Amino acid sequence: MDGLTKEELAKLVAQMDAEELRIRAVAGTADSPVVAPTQREHLDDGEVADEKTVQRQGDAMLKHYRMQLADIEAARSRMRSGQYGVCIDCQQAIRFARLQAYPTATRCTACQNLHEHRHPRQAQETRRPASTDLSSPD
Repeated sequence: MDGLTKEELAKLVAQMDAEELRIRAVAGTADSPVVAPTQREHLDDGEVADEKTVQRQGDAMLKHYRMQLADIEAARSRMRSGQYGVCIDCQQAIRFARLQAYPTATRCTACQNLHEHRHPRQAQETRRPASTDLSSPD
């Protein structure tokens, strides 16, 4: 965490706090049923299929929100332990610009790009893009 100033860290904390509030507000509405259970008996097969599709999409979004909240909590844990802003691969400071774009980043841009190259399947599942600014190295 040596690479970040107190002001930068405060901005990142505020950014994560705002993101957590946004996620909790959205996730709080994501698990409500589309059709009331008493109305389901009047649905035809197509409507039931549509409802199931919407439910699966809602379940996927809830999983995504839970992952984002877990990432935020993990970042806060790294802050408490003094490891926030330190790349888990090369142990170098992660640039503030990257952390602004992706406050829960665990790797510097160079290591994230290398990780995605070595693990392309995982890269497809990445929640945020690896590169925020490739014009200058981390």
